[in-house]
Amino acid sequence: MHRPLFHRLLGPDIETEEVDPHSVRGKLSKVEQEAVAGAAQTRVEQFTAGRICSHIALGRLGVASATPILRGEDRAPIWPPGFVGSITHTDAWCAAAVARETDVRSIGIDLEPATPLKESLWRRVCTSGEREWLGGVANPGLMGKVVFSAKESVYKCQYPLTQQFLGFHAVQVEIEDGSFRAVFQQPAGKIEPGYVMTGRYLVEDGLVASACELRP
Repeated sequence: MHRPLFHRLLGPDIETEEVDPHSVRGKLSKVEQEAVAGAAQTRVEQFTAGRICSHIALGRLGVASATPILRGEDRAPIWPPGFVGSITHTDAWCAAAVARETDVRSIGIDLEPATPLKESLWRRVCTSGEREWLGGVANPGLMGKVVFSAKESVYKCQYPLTQQFLGFHAVQVEIEDGSFRAVFQQPAGKIEPGYVMTGRYLVEDGLVASACELRP
């Protein structure tokens, strides 16, 4: 059993919930079940865990548990009106984070196994500046995975605002102790090159967790 991670990475007005997807208790609404009809068992477990976590977190903000969280054509969650959120999972752990959109514009969270990012993937995932930085740190494989996770949380945070899918080199991540800066290298919607998005990360219990939030 992992300790909850994301309440330590996000602001106090953001509700989070985490669970082992193999042991989740609860059931989906009919429309939510239809979204994963025919999917592999692992996918069903992870989808169910993400929705159950989201319902629990939204319940703390006053949203009725029967309110379905549908899935858009882009596979992103469709949150109830007035709310924003993000869901992430690995085979072993699942989490959701939600907030009122009057408090938070967007949230991005990501979980990855704390295994090294293979050096054969560095050029695909990392910018030249990031690769140079990795070459000088003590544990470059693991820190490469932190860079990867930070990019995933940034991309998930920007997507509801821009509706744009970004490549790995769209931002350059600068890692510090427990936090990161992501500098956009190309435009995304109204986001211009040079825009900086900040976030935090943890490496714990075999997991890398990263999160970022945008405020109004």
